[in-house]
Amino acid sequence: MKKFTILSLFAAFVLFGFSANAQEQGDIRVGAGLAIGTKAGVDDDGSEKLGLGINVGGEYLITDVISLAPSYTFFFKSSVGGVDFSLSAINVDARYYFGDSGVYGLAGFSSVKAKAESGGFSASTTEGGLNIGAGIMYPLSDNLFANGQVKYATPGDGQLVINAGIAFAF
Repeated sequence: MKKFTILSLFAAFVLFGFSANAQEQGDIRVGAGLAIGTKAGVDDDGSEKLGLGINVGGEYLITDVISLAPSYTFFFKSSVGGVDFSLSAINVDARYYFGDSGVYGLAGFSSVKAKAESGGFSASTTEGGLNIGAGIMYPLSDNLFANGQVKYATPGDGQLVINAGIAFAF
């Protein structure tokens, strides 16, 4: 049910986001927000579950419709049986904006680090993979934007990641 609600909110952003979004080559945006990953947490029985995290990132418009968008996502730790688990990802995505709508498609690379800690013991693993998805950069003012994004990241068993946040343009 949570997934349906989140996807519905994102769809509303997309449907109402077809307003003029003047952007130009060389524009820079920085932003932050919340992230939900479908496999970013660990349940009491050790199985994967939804995980909540924070996302920070930037964007540089290479052309009026193509940008490079690096980001870092940290999912809050979850615990089971005295072991703390955490997940983080470094992403570098290319975005293609469909005209002045603010709607974009994305493709990129992801490096995901999974970490387990218990007492003085710590273990981690890192995997690389691909991202594919879509989003919207909805203008709230000349320099302030609401951002919503859904993407599928392939590292590990793969997961759907939903981001919602605010971006500021320079």
